[in-house]
Amino acid sequence: MTAKETILRAIRMITTAGIELDEPVLAQAQQVFGDKNTVGVGYGYKISNGKQTNERALMLFVEKKKKTLSLEKAMPPLLALASTPIKTDVVETGPIKPQALVTRKPLQPGYSVGHFKITAGTFGAVVTRKKAYQILSNSHVLADSGRGKKGDAVLYPGKADGGVKGKDTVGKLARFRKFKKTGETVDCATASIDKKRLADLRSEIKNLGVPKGTTPAKVGMNVTKTGRTTSTTSGKVIATDATIKLNYGAGVGQVSFVKQVVCTRYSKPGDSGSLVLDKKTKRAVGLHFAGGPSGSFFNPIGLVLRSLGVKLVTKSIKVK
Repeated sequence: MTAKETILRAIRMITTAGIELDEPVLAQAQQVFGDKNTVGVGYGYKISNGKQTNERALMLFVEKKKKTLSLEKAMPPLLALASTPIKTDVVETGPIKPQALVTRKPLQPGYSVGHFKITAGTFGAVVTRKKAYQILSNSHVLADSGRGKKGDAVLYPGKADGGVKGKDTVGKLARFRKFKKTGETVDCATASIDKKRLADLRSEIKNLGVPKGTTPAKVGMNVTKTGRTTSTTSGKVIATDATIKLNYGAGVGQVSFVKQVVCTRYSKPGDSGSLVLDKKTKRAVGLHFAGGPSGSFFNPIGLVLRSLGVKLVTKSIKVK
């Protein structure tokens, strides 16, 4: 068995129960990955004095290196797998967290945005109202779930991603929905854009380009989006004309939505406001607004645009 094969077998032993080993040995190996300080394992090359060597190694990634950490004590089953000891290396990574799409320039769909009182959501698309460019997202992203006031500050990036009212105020809350408790159809809002930021504005969605128009969602359609939390992901439409109940928490409560679209899961919190596209044609089909363990949900794009009285920008723009 080569060194690489041995290391890969060791990784499988740590992370799965599919390797035939004595139970005490397997349990001891899996304790390495179960330790709170350990955030990952992998195959690579040993790092010495900050430089990568040509020695194959089992990499143990930890939040923080501990002076008392002994590889012989931490990974004895692994060292016993090969006829000659395998190289090991402990690499400090710090806590591993999802990397949100965050920027201050350019001003572009797909990145973090939000009302100054909320955490952060996603800049979905550029739209126009009376020829003026505006930001499209959810009401719960730009309008604090309908509790905001016209003219409230909108931050880019959102507050959870370091946005500060004042220096990161990109525009003001323009139009939004105050939710009806039953029979609601959309969770959407727009924000005006400060004239000083128009030069930074782009209509291309991060990784996806400019939407090619709009089209109704159909069951079986493959869809895609770029969101603040999970970047560019895909899903499949599994139902249309759905009715769902969503709890917006204190101050708003439960809202019952009708005429919604249900997809396999493509999102996580913070992706709210993403424009959802037909993966094949790149036409917009909806505005993402909710998700759960096994599904993601969006408002039909036609209902969104009509509700706000705006038009989707479908060409590249360059404001001088």
